[in-house]
Amino acid sequence: MIIILDKHPVPEKGTFEIRQSVNILVSAQEARDSVNSWLLNEVSYMMGAGNPTLVVSDRVLWRVPAVLTAPHVGHVGMSGTVDVDVQTGEFDTSPPRKEQILQGARELATDMPSYSPRTSRDVPAEYLAEKIQMTQAERQKSPLEIISALREHQTP
Repeated sequence: MIIILDKHPVPEKGTFEIRQSVNILVSAQEARDSVNSWLLNEVSYMMGAGNPTLVVSDRVLWRVPAVLTAPHVGHVGMSGTVDVDVQTGEFDTSPPRKEQILQGARELATDMPSYSPRTSRDVPAEYLAEKIQMTQAERQKSPLEIISALREHQTP
């Protein structure tokens, strides 16, 4: 686990002391799951949550990366972060926060290669199907025909 000591002066060399009691009621995984759900359902289906970092400052929180992905590339990059309170699990889901993450995603997308679907020219010949016979299937009944047939076979 990575811990960021924000607002705690850390000397380049030597001894330093940190005295802060922290009560974590929301686990890193719970924070990640909550942010992941929000990103996928409210921001974009191409967004997901990365591994949280614990930030110890005036407030203690999980900093969860918002990660942009693309089917043809995979992991594109981090488009922003979402801070989750370690005691309540609350985080900022406001429209401005959502727009900030989307703006980061748009900036990442400008450097992303464009999508080009694979064609049979891209696949080696030994992996292409040859001489496929079309199968003849019986005509399927419509739902109305099925219901009518069931009613005919029911006994009063």
